[in-house]
Amino acid sequence: MRKALATIFCFALGILFAVQLSAQEASPPKGEAKLADKQATTEIGPSKAVNVVLLKSWGVTSVWEAMKTNWQSFGTRPVTIDDSTYIDSDFTYQNLVNSKANVIVISDPAGGIKQYSAAEIAAVAKYAKKGHPVIGTYAVFQWSTIDNRGLAPVFGLSSKIEYNTTAVGISNLFKKTKQKQCLLKRISGQSWQSDGYPFTQEPATGSWKGHLGKATAVAQSDTFAGVISLYTAPTYTGVYISNYPEYNGGTDDEQLLYNAVTCYAK
Repeated sequence: MRKALATIFCFALGILFAVQLSAQEASPPKGEAKLADKQATTEIGPSKAVNVVLLKSWGVTSVWEAMKTNWQSFGTRPVTIDDSTYIDSDFTYQNLVNSKANVIVISDPAGGIKQYSAAEIAAVAKYAKKGHPVIGTYAVFQWSTIDNRGLAPVFGLSSKIEYNTTAVGISNLFKKTKQKQCLLKRISGQSWQSDGYPFTQEPATGSWKGHLGKATAVAQSDTFAGVISLYTAPTYTGVYISNYPEYNGGTDDEQLLYNAVTCYAK
């Protein structure tokens, strides 16, 4: 009897430890995001909207949820956002075609302990080349044991270098390095303070300088520990934001993401 009770206790303890370990590995930790209150809005026909689909990502975040109903505060082009169908599931190229996404978003997948397969990486690259912008935020490429560096070329970045696999904090003060960019439209001044998750994905060297590849920096934080980059490929645009603006972000964070969604969609 004692042996049976001890076995049950050890089993339960093992499950608890595994859950705690999983929560510690995610960045940001799961369960900390504040979701926006949903509000009524005018219905817009799908043909008039930019259809945004989030692929395997950390999870549902406040800014994407808010943008479903308050996009009118940030511009005139309507957006619809699907942050449920593929955010926690595998997908194929045909799934992307069937989704009719104008823009795909890859939101902190490595930080959410989401591994992309080689087939999924190829599907993203192929769909992008068909004329669909791609937005990536925070720990897209590496975190803990997750290695999604195959996604880096979609953003004009290198898949050959190492990226940080543990937390790197930044001030979240972003300074513009390029003026008159659609991506920074309605964000006033030469700099702004992001209210998103104040951590960054960066090359293992500790700086994005010399590691932007074919991309161009539009803004940077803490001497290029953080970066917002733009990759203008022949048939699409890749936007990479190294902090996590959609995670409890503020007005400027939502404006940045709205711009990323609407500026380059056909």
